[in-house]
Amino acid sequence: MIGNSFSEYVFIRVCIFLLQYTTPICLSCVAALVAFRGPPALFHPISKFLLGYSLADLLYAVFIYIPYNRRLKEETNHPPPLSRAERRAFIQRCLAHMPDTEQYLQMWFLGADTSEIRRDNMRDFLLWAFFDRRPGLESEEDDAELDEYVTLVEHSLGRKLEPGRGRAEGLRLTLDEVETRYRSVVWYLIIGVVDALTHCQLALSGFEYHAQPRSRVLSVIPYRLQNLIASRRSASPDLSYWYRPHTAKDKLPVVFLHGIGVGLWAYVQFLSDLNETAREDEQIGIIAVEYLPVSSRLTRAPLPKADFLRQVTAILASHGWDNFVLVSHSYGSVLATHMLQSETLGPRIESVVLIDPVTILLHLPNVAYNFTRRKPRRANEWLLWYFASMDPGVAHCLARHFFWKENIVWKEDLVNATREPARGDELVAGSSTAKRKRRVAVAVAEYDLIVDTLSVAQYLAGDDEWRLTSTMFEHSNPGKTTSHRSPGGGHLTEDGIELLWFPGLDHAQVFDVKESRQRLCSVLQRYCDK
Repeated sequence: MIGNSFSEYVFIRVCIFLLQYTTPICLSCVAALVAFRGPPALFHPISKFLLGYSLADLLYAVFIYIPYNRRLKEETNHPPPLSRAERRAFIQRCLAHMPDTEQYLQMWFLGADTSEIRRDNMRDFLLWAFFDRRPGLESEEDDAELDEYVTLVEHSLGRKLEPGRGRAEGLRLTLDEVETRYRSVVWYLIIGVVDALTHCQLALSGFEYHAQPRSRVLSVIPYRLQNLIASRRSASPDLSYWYRPHTAKDKLPVVFLHGIGVGLWAYVQFLSDLNETAREDEQIGIIAVEYLPVSSRLTRAPLPKADFLRQVTAILASHGWDNFVLVSHSYGSVLATHMLQSETLGPRIESVVLIDPVTILLHLPNVAYNFTRRKPRRANEWLLWYFASMDPGVAHCLARHFFWKENIVWKEDLVNATREPARGDELVAGSSTAKRKRRVAVAVAEYDLIVDTLSVAQYLAGDDEWRLTSTMFEHSNPGKTTSHRSPGGGHLTEDGIELLWFPGLDHAQVFDVKESRQRLCSVLQRYCDK
């Protein structure tokens, strides 16, 4: 993530302009050459190159980009609905963890005046949020349930909503039209080069590439030629990954899930640093999964939750891994949540480290609004907007395959795990399973432009008296500050969650700074201890 200086702002705006309008710029240059030098200028090598590129970009747009974007108009296939009892418990839990209900509504309604958010507007929003439906098909039973939920919201607000419908329009992520911005074919050439560099760097760092089947080579734009020559194949038909053999007998291996961006490019140094000082027989094993739908590529639709879990399980089985440490960054916390909540994979996760997670307090509007609706102003916002939010693959993933009710994670889900009892040694008399505590670390940045890190930190701390400062997370009672320090220099909450606060950093910048990377590696190495 870049900073917010004027030079960075100019740089990112110029990059966006060039990538979005490459062909018109090329044709304008050819026209200028012809205007100054006459028709023979068309046969100049520069003109031939520019015209050739323009033709390639036109063919790409007609035969790849436009057909790919047609699927953005498809309706969302939502998960099975919750029961009425589950919905009621869910909305009550959300309202119980809402820092400011007034601000919550305004942000979900895209900054509308509170007087324009009326009962019918609220009913439409609740229909999407908890029923996954558009208005117009409600039964009498649905109407009664909606009225009950509107009353709960009013109670949280401390006032009644006006009757009728106002002019407010709500954000309904999986029902709204999907918005993207064009990017020239040169962008995917750049992604191909970055992909190749990532491949070389990870290979030189001791990682082994496990590719998708050769039959999938043409299903990804840009084409990944390394998939044709790879000597190792993934046990999953849809997930490629990088593997570092596990040789440390007294440590647990790591499964890493990356965020939205350019695949594993931003994490190469972090993954390499983890074993930088370890001897050959002390290496912590790593499986770094590549999730291509959020990696600036044109590819197949994201895997449904059940398919993802099944394929990750197959990958783990192919290497004989049982228990492991789960590490995720940003969007990777969505996939991590699915693994944590899995009846089969959840008990195998001994520890979890979430870096810039987007799934904690996901019912708050910040993640959805900041990623999909905010109008960019600063340099980092323009970077996020064009290269992430408006990317066709990312936009499709978030608008048609991102279901907040199954992606949200509560701190109880993070800390509590279950395991099968050993034979002849019941963990709890009369029960087949027992709860145990899982080690958890959550790393958040002070200036995260996506997540409301203040609310997340206070929720995890479970104490309103804790406050964030520019350097630390501290209690209003100075005596508590030191008593809650963790070995990693963070704050240890009452639930045992290690909260790591990174002052002065934005989303994902923790991987750009050597000191913050080392801090994360130190925490992760400690969590890998058996």
